[in-house]
Amino acid sequence: MAELVLLCLPTIVYLIAQSRGQGSQVRLQSRVGCAGVSWGSPAGYGWALLVLLLLMLTAWLLLPSYPPTCRTSSAYPLPRLTSVGTAIGITLRAVGEEVFFRGLLGGVLSEAAQLQMGQPPPSHHLPRTARGPAAARRTTVAALPAQFAAGWLLGWLRHKTDTFVPGAVLHVIINITVGLLTA
Repeated sequence: MAELVLLCLPTIVYLIAQSRGQGSQVRLQSRVGCAGVSWGSPAGYGWALLVLLLLMLTAWLLLPSYPPTCRTSSAYPLPRLTSVGTAIGITLRAVGEEVFFRGLLGGVLSEAAQLQMGQPPPSHHLPRTARGPAAARRTTVAALPAQFAAGWLLGWLRHKTDTFVPGAVLHVIINITVGLLTA
């Protein structure tokens, strides 16, 4: 819960700051869109389904390469779904990451750089490689290309749909699925 609050706080502060001054109502509506705060369209969820299939295939192919000792280590960064509380924590963290990284940062950076259509915002999703046993660190470093691809695809989805919500749904589904597979 603390991670969700900490990750959402910059977006809240950004929107409050934009709601002040003359013409603030119009500016706030524009900034809410920039931060990706909307449910999105049905077509956006269709794109999300396509991205989900690609990411689930990647996760399914990558998981067997993780040594069994890494999957059972408490220091290992893979989520392990062992209780309802863990599922809630995994969900809240994934939503918070999407709100901050792809919602606020992705939207603001895309707008600032005036990216052309087809170029997604920068991806923001790297595993923590400094923790855990040496084997876990080596395996996690080997997974960096897959993590980068997942971040890039979620960034592309944010850019394509103008909202972080479909990406947040995917992030939760993937993390819960990986958590079930590694439990």
